[in-house]
Amino acid sequence: MIGLYILTAVPLAMFLILLLVMDSFSLTKWSTLLMSIGAGIILYLVSWLICRIPAIGGNRLLVSIVEELCKGAFLFLLISRHKVGLLGDATIYGSAIGAGFGLLANIFWLTAQGGANLWHTIFLGFEAAVMHIGCTSTLAMALIMVHQGKFGDSRRAKVIGSVVAFLAAILIHYIHALEPINPLVLTALLIVYFVLSKRSLFKKNSKFVHDWLDEGINNEINLLGAVRRGEFSSTKAGEYLLTLKERFDPEVFFDMYCYIQNYLELSIAARSNLILKEAGMDPVHDPVNRSRIQEMTVLRKRIGPTAELAIRPIVDRNQVNRWALTNLI
Repeated sequence: MIGLYILTAVPLAMFLILLLVMDSFSLTKWSTLLMSIGAGIILYLVSWLICRIPAIGGNRLLVSIVEELCKGAFLFLLISRHKVGLLGDATIYGSAIGAGFGLLANIFWLTAQGGANLWHTIFLGFEAAVMHIGCTSTLAMALIMVHQGKFGDSRRAKVIGSVVAFLAAILIHYIHALEPINPLVLTALLIVYFVLSKRSLFKKNSKFVHDWLDEGINNEINLLGAVRRGEFSSTKAGEYLLTLKERFDPEVFFDMYCYIQNYLELSIAARSNLILKEAGMDPVHDPVNRSRIQEMTVLRKRIGPTAELAIRPIVDRNQVNRWALTNLI
């Protein structure tokens, strides 16, 4: 019997391994991956307890809502804390949450059946687990695109985008719960769809990363070189910064200048480490950069939100850049 419980985890492990192989940049952190699997297991327990309430557990739509909200809550936390920044790693971590969730769901399902029609039970459990992985990975893709500003940078656009992403995951889950077609056919369709869609996604992710590297690193190297040579004022960014000089106190303006310099140093280091990782080489973790991050935190508080907003054309703190400075230094 123990061997059968282990067997239920094999397809899920194979699915995760497939995603990791597809990720050409190897940006996945094993600590975050294992934490995501563990979170998925815990979240299944939470949703199971909630669904024991008769008014919820007897309604397929409410069960779908509870389970997707539970899985999505941890995913939302990872993204908001900048532990996830790209489509590729969002998909992997989302799949890991779904895998942990589906694994415990499988175990509960297998135990509840008590050995009756054992292989049929294992198949149905696997089919449901594939659905959990698919829904959570789809939700991850949608949420990271929302946070990257693909549907607008305003708070309203991001709130609406997040709600739509959750509704889509809930709808997929609910349709699956209605069992519109034979479970065997549904499982095959789910596997084919998710494997093909993830393959296409990782190609797009690779192109996005290369574009991010190409567009940013040359400009930032030139800007940093001008800063070090004392020629920053002759650049377009420097000319823009000088237009702000009269609007801020001298101390604040100097802190803004230091903030920009630290950002350029860190951004170049992050992009360089990403290039090294793609080439299969170990990234460079300079202790000086950690101190720069701490200094940036202090400077950010000192200059205040108005000054930070004013230098945003130079210091691009979008979702991808925040993730890069958090995870690649």
